[in-house]
Amino acid sequence: MNSYVKINICGKNPRLFIKRLMSYNIQFKKLKEVNRNNITVIISYDDYKKINEKSSIYDICILKLYGPIKLSCFFKNNKIFIICFIISTMFLFLLNNIIFDIDVIHNDEKLRNLIEEELKSYNVKKMKFIPNYDKISTIKKKIINKNKDKIEWIEIKPHGNKLIVKVAEKRLNKKQENLPKRHIIAKKSGIITKVEAQNGVILKKKNDYVNKGDIIISGDIIKDETVKGQVVAKGVVHAETWYKVSAEYPLYYKQTIYLDEIKNNVIFKVFNKEYALRKNYAKSHLEKEIKIVNSKIFPFEISMEKQRKTKTVKQKLSVEEARKKAIELTTSKIKARLKSDEYIISKKTLNFYAKDSKIVMDIFYKVYENITDYSNVDEIIIPNEEE
Repeated sequence: MNSYVKINICGKNPRLFIKRLMSYNIQFKKLKEVNRNNITVIISYDDYKKINEKSSIYDICILKLYGPIKLSCFFKNNKIFIICFIISTMFLFLLNNIIFDIDVIHNDEKLRNLIEEELKSYNVKKMKFIPNYDKISTIKKKIINKNKDKIEWIEIKPHGNKLIVKVAEKRLNKKQENLPKRHIIAKKSGIITKVEAQNGVILKKKNDYVNKGDIIISGDIIKDETVKGQVVAKGVVHAETWYKVSAEYPLYYKQTIYLDEIKNNVIFKVFNKEYALRKNYAKSHLEKEIKIVNSKIFPFEISMEKQRKTKTVKQKLSVEEARKKAIELTTSKIKARLKSDEYIISKKTLNFYAKDSKIVMDIFYKVYENITDYSNVDEIIIPNEEE
């Protein structure tokens, strides 16, 4: 691809100069006479260099560049800026892909230390590059296979420059002989919907109402109104239980929502003025700041900021919309407390009214819930049959 320049020839008689140049086989494009002393013309860059050498009394200046020479001049004139930009981009890439912290979530310190050591053996540690999805999957499989007797499952998830590691410990079932002899009792009041007994004597059946603490499956083996033995009661009891929840919800509210978009930016501070290498979000939340350069002598500072994009939601609700929102909110809170085998049977709104730009209400929930609890049996001396 050839390079061209648009030049301006200024002098007493530029037409005569053009005619003289034609004798040197210099080709001209888009020749335009601005006035009797100025002519603009497009020529190749090689011809421009020849003209420059032959010109003595004419002023020749470049108006515009075309082709590769344009890029070459741009890089030449902005060399320092381009080098700084490339270095900054590489720096941002490094900061965005380096592990600054590893958080292993588990109550057992020994298990946390075990996971940290396992990760280090695969070069997953602070100030190293964040592994990609395939490598994380491979590491998880290897850790689980190596520690089958200790780990049930493990999850490794990058969150910005932090690795969040969740791990579940494998718990071995306790042998029955280690369990104390016990009853199965009601953890709370309700109407029994299901009783599954593996060991013990069932005292309550489906549709029976029980109070908190009532014995449902007894560990006492009774014959002829006499306790003949005591066992470990085993089983599961489900019942219909009840919750009454008070809820309030505003008719007008303003909420800041934190989005998934994250930007790492380099901030320069000079004389209390900030200059960002990249354009900031219109609305953002500063999640993390790392001081790179912090001069105590000169008013100059460079920092790396991790910004999360946010948006503000303003909403005005009708009374009915606020009522539905309040029910959704309380329902989600109830569900968060329930286990996988538990669920909400029904719900009903009570005492609903609007007051001071908000609605106030009570919600009654019927819940299918596991009410299994345990209490130790009263140890007694069991008489010998022969005696």
